[in-house]
Amino acid sequence: MERGGPEMQIRGVHCMSQCKRPCIVSLTAEERFTYIYGDLDPNSERDVEALVELVSLYSEAAEGFLERKERPTELQANILGRLPPLGSQSSLISDLELVKT
Repeated sequence: MERGGPEMQIRGVHCMSQCKRPCIVSLTAEERFTYIYGDLDPNSERDVEALVELVSLYSEAAEGFLERKERPTELQANILGRLPPLGSQSSLISDLELVKT
């Protein structure tokens, strides 16, 4: 799909295990953060435009990382998760030591 922004692929998924927060959208790319948003309205032009804007911002950001204030306003309260890519050097990530009890 292209609307004057970056190229993206849209795929339907029958179940994303978020029954209480539909409609769900996941944004992911290799070596980039993955974002999951819920409570979207597929018939809302504002939600669709916010998602297109999000893809553009995501494609320009280092590792796809966007702080809350950098995301479209319509999506700031709808985030269900942000997952770092494997091997990320983001300051959000710290090594943990497992302690046997």
